[in-house]
Amino acid sequence: MSPSMNEARRTAVARVLGRPPRFGRPLWLDAQGLCDAEGHRLCDAQLPAAGLDLLLSEQLLTPLVAEAGLALSAADDIRAHAAHLLSHYHGPLAQSWPLAPWSEGRGGLRRCGAWALSSVEHWAALQPRLRSARPASLACLEACRRQEPAWAQAPQAALAWVEGSLLCWMTLQDGVLQAVRHLRLPAPTPEALCRRLQPLLAGLPQGTAILLAGCGLSAPLEAPPAGVRVLVALDTARPDPLLWASPAPAPREASGDFLPAVQPLARWRWPLLVVALLCLGLAAQEGWQAHAQRQAAHEGVAGLQARQGRPTTPTVRPGRVVAGDPKGLVEANQALRQPWQALLAQVEAAALDEQQRPRVAWLGLDLQASRAELRLEGQAEDRAQILAVADTLARLPGWGEVLPGAIQAEEGGRPGLRFSLQARLSPALLASAAPAASSTGAPR
Repeated sequence: MSPSMNEARRTAVARVLGRPPRFGRPLWLDAQGLCDAEGHRLCDAQLPAAGLDLLLSEQLLTPLVAEAGLALSAADDIRAHAAHLLSHYHGPLAQSWPLAPWSEGRGGLRRCGAWALSSVEHWAALQPRLRSARPASLACLEACRRQEPAWAQAPQAALAWVEGSLLCWMTLQDGVLQAVRHLRLPAPTPEALCRRLQPLLAGLPQGTAILLAGCGLSAPLEAPPAGVRVLVALDTARPDPLLWASPAPAPREASGDFLPAVQPLARWRWPLLVVALLCLGLAAQEGWQAHAQRQAAHEGVAGLQARQGRPTTPTVRPGRVVAGDPKGLVEANQALRQPWQALLAQVEAAALDEQQRPRVAWLGLDLQASRAELRLEGQAEDRAQILAVADTLARLPGWGEVLPGAIQAEEGGRPGLRFSLQARLSPALLASAAPAASSTGAPR
């Protein structure tokens, strides 16, 4: 088994148990395709089978923010609302776009929304291999919250994420994300970025802490606007490793991840283990009791045989019954000497009509050799077929007193009748009919 298959299996088991892999391989997805943290472009054949942490370029996404006060308490509610908005603004096909719902804050500060993946070219092939899939701007926001605690706790804050000619503008209040906007730049230049930021900065309250990060500008940003702190170089072709400084968290409910939330079994792990151990204990106890009973039975039989002075295994010669044989052995010996070839051939032939079509379907055969009695069980469509089969058997050599037994309707209202036939046999006459049955092609 290949290492990639082993890795995929471990990842699947860990996800079911609520313990997804702690570390994944970071990848960047933009309009040109996939690349790793070093900037090398990759194809599907170069990817592992599982454990990928995907960052999606904002160029592929469409952000949505729900109005304050809407009763969207669960991730499914946010998805439904986002799908409705996408259908309204982008047409019915947009309802099938993958969504990454998010929700933050409580009470009056609570906000929720979703990122929609409008470019799904690579999504179907990548989804089974992913450990997480997050928008780049949201990954930058999480990194800033970890590395800039003062900014994250500020009463008013903003984060600007730029990718070439696209600006993602996010505002926060008391650390809670309040708004997400996509704004286009005339050109991917520092000057165009500064001009686009000016009206946004003017609309912020005094003292708002503002951070700027991203990639894709044509030149370095030498003089950022007043009050804006630049975290990374903005003229790189790919995002700064700032986004990948810490492992991506496992998908949670409404955490802004395109993958469904991991449903851990941690709460049920120990109860399930206790139940499994109890079941194993009961099974072991029943097995031990059955073994003890079997051993006791063997010992009892051995004791009886020792008192009767007989060998443990009596010798039986074919065609001859030893005096003192058990009743079951006598019955079995008589049954072996029955002309089965002729008997089965006659039973099969009686089930066919003149056109060689089956009139009845046989379900069982029970022979009491010591009494020369035969019981047949079958299924037919009506009583006439049952009586016809009984009449056919009664005319055959070796058959006598062929009488229909119980005839009853099928259970559950199904069509047809279930019946039984009782007959007395003459083994000598049956044996004489064996050559004739063989010539008709009866089953052997």
